[in-house]
Amino acid sequence: MTPSRPSAGRKRIRLKPEIRTQQILHAVLAEFSQHGFAAARIEDIAARAGLSKSGIYAHYAGKDEIFEALLMEVLSPQSPPEGAWEPDPDMPLPELVESYIQSLYGRLQDPVVLATFRLLIAESERAPGLIRRWHAQTTARRQRDQAFVDACVRRGVMRPSALTEHFELAVAPVVMWMNMYITLKEAVPMSLAQMRQAHARLLLDVLQPR
Repeated sequence: MTPSRPSAGRKRIRLKPEIRTQQILHAVLAEFSQHGFAAARIEDIAARAGLSKSGIYAHYAGKDEIFEALLMEVLSPQSPPEGAWEPDPDMPLPELVESYIQSLYGRLQDPVVLATFRLLIAESERAPGLIRRWHAQTTARRQRDQAFVDACVRRGVMRPSALTEHFELAVAPVVMWMNMYITLKEAVPMSLAQMRQAHARLLLDVLQPR
């Protein structure tokens, strides 16, 4: 996503704060992705968002605060987390796997999410506090998922294995794909759809009781 810059002299429209905030975050993603954090300029972000430089400062104190706000949109969505795995205990295994896969891959259809993750990898040292908060949130979700999987093993829905003992390993294929996408871009050897399908088959093969 690369929003076009508004032409000079275009009349600015007063928007609701939440809409204006989204415009600013989309503009900062485009500028940071194109130029990197250090070289991106507030005035260029403002131009993309259809604001003056002072208009940006009315919302954010500076680039660090904007960067953190952008990452919060992706790493710390509102509670309950968007796309969180909320399985029904009565689901058969194929449906459980499909619901888990959807929780992992659903948001990756959005190019904004992928671009933000790429930016995070490049600039993560600028927001260590945010990364720690995100890790705490994901740890709590992993613990909840592990408890659910343990219950499935006890009921015979899933076969006990190294994967069920350490269910955080189940995310490995999507993490691998994201790393390939970030480093190889268009040359990534598997499409997201191909990885999604292979990931689902892998989980079924490992989890299916014998």
